[in-house]
Amino acid sequence: MSITIHLSGHLKPFSGDEVEVNLPGEFSTVEEALNSLWKRHAALRDRVLTETGDIREHVNIFAGTQNIKRKNGLATKLEETEIHIFNAVSGG
Repeated sequence: MSITIHLSGHLKPFSGDEVEVNLPGEFSTVEEALNSLWKRHAALRDRVLTETGDIREHVNIFAGTQNIKRKNGLATKLEETEIHIFNAVSGG
């Protein structure tokens, strides 16, 4: 099984212009899949996670249709084959 990670456009400079990254392998949690992504595109990690490994405040990560911040964070079990990472939209 593989997983596809969809990145928003603002992350393109840190992913070699990829917005869709296909990762082969078996991943049981979001964190495992993201660790594989960091190996391929190390610069993405600092844009998505804080220095302590938490998801940045203005970044959303969805496993399928589930916002993992509302589940178990990076420990969320992967039951989907797609992850979406994008900046939160706010207005004022």
